[in-house]
Amino acid sequence: MKRLLKLITIIIIIVILFVTFSGIYGIQSVDDLAYAVALGIDVGDQNNLKVTFQFTRPNSSGENSSGELAPTTTISVESSSIDAAIHLMNTYISKKINLAHCKAIIFSEEFAQKGIKRELNALMNKVEVRPDASLIISKCTAKEYISSVKPDLENLVAKYYEISPNSSDYTAYTSNIMIGKFYNKLNCTTCQPIAILGGISSTLSHSGSSNSQKDEQAKAGESPLEVNNKAENIGLAVFKEDKLVGELNGIQTLCYSIVTNTLNNATISFSMNEDENNTIDLYLYKFKPNKIDVKIVNGSPYISISIGLKAKILSGETYSSELTEEGLERVSAATNLYLEKQILAYLYKTTKDFKSDVSGFGKYATPLFLTMQEWEDYNWLDNYVDSFFEVSVDTQIDSSFLLNNL
Repeated sequence: MKRLLKLITIIIIIVILFVTFSGIYGIQSVDDLAYAVALGIDVGDQNNLKVTFQFTRPNSSGENSSGELAPTTTISVESSSIDAAIHLMNTYISKKINLAHCKAIIFSEEFAQKGIKRELNALMNKVEVRPDASLIISKCTAKEYISSVKPDLENLVAKYYEISPNSSDYTAYTSNIMIGKFYNKLNCTTCQPIAILGGISSTLSHSGSSNSQKDEQAKAGESPLEVNNKAENIGLAVFKEDKLVGELNGIQTLCYSIVTNTLNNATISFSMNEDENNTIDLYLYKFKPNKIDVKIVNGSPYISISIGLKAKILSGETYSSELTEEGLERVSAATNLYLEKQILAYLYKTTKDFKSDVSGFGKYATPLFLTMQEWEDYNWLDNYVDSFFEVSVDTQIDSSFLLNNL
């Protein structure tokens, strides 16, 4: 009996040691891997596509003590697919490519117009690719976009890719769209996907801009920033299924955030009279969830949206002496009118021009159908183009940030 217990104990110890240390032989040192921080996909000249890899150079994983940007290397290869491109690159460079730290996937506008489902399937099938990697559609080539990423306030390019989409939390001129979120919407029957719109800034693009309304209408590559040849993300790329069909500018992206209940806060500027040079600036934030109701009238969707917001006046010299209750009501009424106009323009643009339900109204229509078969037979994504809208905005103006004449 003692010999049996001793034998069992020995076997258990051997099994534990085997399980614990069996994986050591399969471990690959980080020094043997080349971590890509960004992946760009363009239309190829001689093959199906051109894939651009951006790597941080060895010994640049930590912050540079001199405050300079950590060096990067960009390499492109033409191939028939993403997997083939990785395989070719592995034969060229001295290390094996790993996508575990890839922070951004960039498709060129030209490539996205032809459809990106095949490439997305390939990327999502890779365990290395994280679903929180940003998905960017570049108005220039993806290679040019990656080459123009030169962050001023970050030493690490990977860190820039990771945090730059977070500007959507306080500007609403873009949205933090991740590849996993895009892929889920691509396979959805109640909505259509969107992606971040990227481009390269130019000092010539908006040299004639004279007021804030034009600034809000800017898109990536067309902003009034006085910088040249640097990557920027403003606006959204609209898809129908897996094909790029249009773009939203800054104010339209703000409307998207408001309608989809994803607005955190933003600053808007608009004129309360015909003088476009005399604007009022408001700090806008969400007050309560939207009330959205969808009906089917004569086969067409009728969508009513009730929106509740709060705002604080940041500046506006003309109105600083009118901080009475009546004055605040005038500001509130003007704000409501301005936002209703902009939101309706956004809704009809996505409906009539793009024919794409990026706002996801389909989920509010599903209760109107008793069975899944009825829903599929109605084909929401095709009937959405016949939609009509009613938008009501109620903005409460908070006077705590008002500028008073002293």
